[in-house]
Amino acid sequence: MSEISKAYGKHIALKDVSFCIDEFQAVGLLGENGAGKTTLLDIMSGCLLADSGSVTIDGFDIVLNAESAKHSIGYLPEKPPLYTEMTVFEYLKFCIELKRVVKKDRNRHLDDLLETANLTQVKNRKIANLSHGFRQRVGFAQALCGSPKIILLDEPTNGLDPSQVIEFKRAIKTLSKKHIIILSSHILSLIQSICDRVLILHNGVLTVDRLINKSDSSSFFVSLYAPQAQVLSKIRHMPSVKRLKTADKGNPNITSLIIETDDKDILPKELFSFSTGNGIAILRLQECENTLEELYQSSIDEGTLS
Repeated sequence: MSEISKAYGKHIALKDVSFCIDEFQAVGLLGENGAGKTTLLDIMSGCLLADSGSVTIDGFDIVLNAESAKHSIGYLPEKPPLYTEMTVFEYLKFCIELKRVVKKDRNRHLDDLLETANLTQVKNRKIANLSHGFRQRVGFAQALCGSPKIILLDEPTNGLDPSQVIEFKRAIKTLSKKHIIILSSHILSLIQSICDRVLILHNGVLTVDRLINKSDSSSFFVSLYAPQAQVLSKIRHMPSVKRLKTADKGNPNITSLIIETDDKDILPKELFSFSTGNGIAILRLQECENTLEELYQSSIDEGTLS
């Protein structure tokens, strides 16, 4: 996603939002009501056109190559698109056909969907007769039809009871090993427990794009005045670097990274040694907050790009 902006009249819903997800993981999307989360997911799914910017899905532009791009997307909007006169079985079979799953694989795929969403026991019931929680599960299952590379989920735990939430979390942890999952939620603990990375929107601006720390390791945000090609490989091979992510900020001459380390005392020293030895300016070096709650609150309080 590159420099996406969207306005409704005078209200700016999104402003120059850019980020890249290039590996399988679960990404949490946080923000206050009206921050732009649903608008962002609608644009990513191709349901809504942005005013400016571009979205590329698996190499295809969501506008210029819509059919190819959407083939790689599964989307559960806040209100699931259900045909309530159908049974669960009929509806998912219909969705599988729309996704053009190979005919010989359709029955097996349908069984997998029912099991993943825990719907086997209600597969022959009409959707109209299901509780809100079960309808949400059916919507989740349709988002998985065709095994899309990217799964977008807007408030997916709405209406789920505690046991259903636990089942959902297990499913996401399993799916994130083979899919890119982006889910929006107001529940910080949910994002903390199942997501590898968090995006935080505030008044339509992406204020945070960071890894979520689930271990004793520490994460640092570093911004260098140099293109990625000049610094990325060298930093990746520093002894204190456990893993890193690029945090694209739209300027090709600035490299922004989120670095995870098991030695937070040594990493800054290695970065300073590298920068002075190569004549590269460090624009920003900051340790990430320890908890998602602290990170979220500081991003809202500051309202600036972290």
